[in-house]
Amino acid sequence: MSDKTNIRDIQSYLKLVIWIFVIGYLCFSSGDSLNNLKINSIIPLWLQPHMDKIVHFTMFFILAFLIKSLHWQSSISNRLFYIYLGFAIVYAASTEIIQNYFIATRSGDILDFGADLIGMALSVLVFPYWPRFVKWFFG
Repeated sequence: MSDKTNIRDIQSYLKLVIWIFVIGYLCFSSGDSLNNLKINSIIPLWLQPHMDKIVHFTMFFILAFLIKSLHWQSSISNRLFYIYLGFAIVYAASTEIIQNYFIATRSGDILDFGADLIGMALSVLVFPYWPRFVKWFFG
């Protein structure tokens, strides 16, 4: 294995770990502090009631995408890929349990967990087609 491959592996793992912390921050922060981002002004009104599900879908879509890219780029075994994906599923469930029982300003929601699972599943399914999509979309 070359030094270039090792650096790419380290960068892939670093992106994955950072994203896990970002998800944790977003899931465990007070909803009030997240509302201060003023993002609602650019979101259409009909979409605003569903933003929580869209955010959950997106967070875990990206997480699974990073896991799949690690699997693809660094040639980790299929077994290790499924272990990482299993960790992501447990992490998604854990965030909802922690929100429900340990964070006063948040509440756990089974539909959020569903959005997490759908995001991860769709990410793994579309990953092989991603290069074609990027080429088509960006020319």
